[in-house]
Amino acid sequence: MKLTRREFIKKTGATIIGASLIGFENTLEKRKLGKTGLNITILGLGCAQIGSIRSFRQAVKIVETAIDLGINYIDTASTYGNSEEKVGEVMKSRRKEVVLATKTLQRDKESSWREINTSLERLKTDYVDILQIHSVNTMYELDKITSKNGSLYAVIRAKEEGLCKHIGITGHKNPEVIKEALNRFDFETVLIPLSPVDKLLNDFGDVIFPIAQKKNIGVIAMKVLADGRYTKFVSESLRYVFSLPISTAIVGMQTLDELKQNVEIAKNFVPMRLSEMQNFIEKTKKHASTSILWWKQG
Repeated sequence: MKLTRREFIKKTGATIIGASLIGFENTLEKRKLGKTGLNITILGLGCAQIGSIRSFRQAVKIVETAIDLGINYIDTASTYGNSEEKVGEVMKSRRKEVVLATKTLQRDKESSWREINTSLERLKTDYVDILQIHSVNTMYELDKITSKNGSLYAVIRAKEEGLCKHIGITGHKNPEVIKEALNRFDFETVLIPLSPVDKLLNDFGDVIFPIAQKKNIGVIAMKVLADGRYTKFVSESLRYVFSLPISTAIVGMQTLDELKQNVEIAKNFVPMRLSEMQNFIEKTKKHASTSILWWKQG
């Protein structure tokens, strides 16, 4: 059954900021980020690509333009090259305009605490809105981060001291590990790979959507374009993932043209019918392998 925009907005908890439903195409839809109380645009800026742009000035321009075009969710990490420094250059004057997320990849409490503070220095801010424990892919890693000396306790300390507002977790390979993490601790957000090809290869959505809905956890999608492996399907891929029960999809964009194109797609988003989603999954079936979805290897 096809949902109207009004029905879809009601179902997902989306809001329209600064425009009527009739003028919806002129703005980016916003949705609630779980129980955080935050409203974020369905298209977010993923900054792994920002870190790989050689020109510091060009990278900063992309971040600034993303905000100018209405994107209010920015996701980075200390391991994304110098992306935090580039984002930080923009945050000096525009911090209040965005929901800012970063990550710690460290597994022990002491190393994670140092990494968190380094990230804040680079980002030129006193706090991030979302602090995520990054890339938890095995039960061994989950046990380690939740142990007495694990990184989770550095993140909890960061929240207690006002260095972050909300705590999240990310995973790339094993949805059952992330499900267990969500049962062990009251994470407020989860960042997972979601795309039509992911659907065919150890899908996160089937496992995570039910528990996220039950616990009111904000779901953030990544790898929605298979890390740039099938760019001829950009419009359909974004429309597909926006039709899922997510809060936002973070996308890496290396040029202003890519940024503007993706913003226009998001502004004109109309939910896919179930039959359309199934047809698109079939269309991208040949890409469903770990040689393409490299983050699912091992």
